[in-house]
Amino acid sequence: MIKRFLLPFLYYKFLLSQLILREIKARYKQSIMGYAWIIFSPLIQLLIYSFVFSIIFRFPTGDIPYSIFLLAGLLPWIYFQTTLSTTALVLVDNSNLIKKVYFPREVLPYSVILAKAVDLFFAALVLVAFMIFYQIPFHLTVLLLIPLFLIQVALMTGISFFISTANLFYRDIQYVVNLFLFMWMFLTPVVYPLSLVPDKYIWLYKLNPMVGIIEGYRSALFNFSFDSGTILWSALISFLIFIVGFIFFKKSEKIFADIV
Repeated sequence: MIKRFLLPFLYYKFLLSQLILREIKARYKQSIMGYAWIIFSPLIQLLIYSFVFSIIFRFPTGDIPYSIFLLAGLLPWIYFQTTLSTTALVLVDNSNLIKKVYFPREVLPYSVILAKAVDLFFAALVLVAFMIFYQIPFHLTVLLLIPLFLIQVALMTGISFFISTANLFYRDIQYVVNLFLFMWMFLTPVVYPLSLVPDKYIWLYKLNPMVGIIEGYRSALFNFSFDSGTILWSALISFLIFIVGFIFFKKSEKIFADIV
């Protein structure tokens, strides 16, 4: 199982790297602002959400300015949302490649996930700049961002396996995914604090694996107390989804060329 997962990284490194570069270059081709959209897009969302939820509704965020509190949840969510929206189409968009060349098909969703991670890295520099501007100290807990990021990647990869395969059979899936992601965002503490969720629903709310991931990011950045139980649940669900998704993807892989 582990060997099959590592196969693209061991023997198809060149193909994977070329697909990543293609994804990065094609995204902003013939765009006036080009790669500036990587930073401009989350900044626009930050301005809108900050106006609505820090001026009109005034969500409580303690000693952390709302703009920084929001960015800490918004950036990983944008990574999550844009990745799944793109991977839903990745097999269909690469149908010619699938028909003509043999390679492990999981290379395609991997390339999208890694390309979007580059966007996340540069967008995260905005968050770092905000924290320096507001003089918010960095703690050793920021090192925990790495395992939290790996949990999120496992979740996204597993879901990508399912939706990319399903969209190959039923093209309506791409529209369902976008609608579902819109609803999922408001069921995750991205723009509001977890403390606003009523106590009687909190156990149900925390079944959402993105809750533990987003809250974990904020705890690591701002040195909040960690809800280890929720984070552990997110990790277990994420890796389970990854394993099941990988098996489903590989079993369906043999008929991809016939369907596209």
